[in-house]
Amino acid sequence: MAKNKNQISGAYKPKKPYRSVEGIGSMPWKKLSRNAVFVLNKFYEKFNGYNRYDLSLTYDEVKNKISNRPFSNALLELLAFGFIDIKRPGRLERECSIYGLNNRWRRLDEEPKILDEIEVSLEEIKNLKRKPGGQEKRMRINELRRKILDLGTGKSGKYIDR
Repeated sequence: MAKNKNQISGAYKPKKPYRSVEGIGSMPWKKLSRNAVFVLNKFYEKFNGYNRYDLSLTYDEVKNKISNRPFSNALLELLAFGFIDIKRPGRLERECSIYGLNNRWRRLDEEPKILDEIEVSLEEIKNLKRKPGGQEKRMRINELRRKILDLGTGKSGKYIDR
């Protein structure tokens, strides 16, 4: 029997009917901006079940949908609320950062005070970025970033991961 031109050769490979994103509906999820939700969905598009701690997402991959500042703000939100971790920071020699999906958001879901503190600090960072300034501004932003990450990872003594 001769094959028709329209017949597809090879085995049938069904696609998943849906993609599962962890944390939907949780308190940390509700605090995310829509840009952060978009970026998290991009991470989950790259997640194949085996590369949980080996994901990269560069600005070049999303530059047609989101600009640079909202992209970096979204990454900071995802880090702060415990959805991703940085496994290897990018370097100046054009190496991209490597991220890993994390479940810290589960613990933060039980701590509304910490979530509120993180949200206030993120808002303060956004407001500082809009203002002109020099070294003092950069130092204050870095201090707030450290505070946010300490709150989320338990280094502040209020929350313990693992």
